Amino acid sequence: MTTKITAIYPENAAKPAAPYSPAVQAGNTFYFSGQIALTPEGKMNNATLDTELTQVFTNIEALLSAGNITKEHIAKVVIYLADLNDYDAVNIRYAEFLGDITPPARSCFQVAKLPLDAKVEIEIIATL
Repeated sequence: MTTKITAIYPENAAKPAAPYSPAVQAGNTFYFSGQIALTPEGKMNNATLDTELTQVFTNIEALLSAGNITKEHIAKVVIYLADLNDYDAVNIRYAEFLGDITPPARSCFQVAKLPLDAKVEIEIIATL
């Protein structure tokens, strides 16, 4: 039996600039492509780390909504940072984003460079 894979393209999010889907659903699992601070108009909202994080979390919320799921469905998060010195600041905003849900499993890495000179990129896996 083959699992059907359905692409998720929220109306209120930036369109991909490369050949990938913002998110896909495979059975009961949702895989979200890494989210950077792209606005729905395709512009980077990267004045500061805080503005980037606000946009990234807005993008994630749009994907969750388009998939008819919530933060409570997030099982795994991967955070990519251009500068690991931003780790503590990201943790504060990340905790605010999650609120009082059980925190998902998570990894965090510093990488050499992110698309469009982003300071942070976040990808998630969610499940029903």
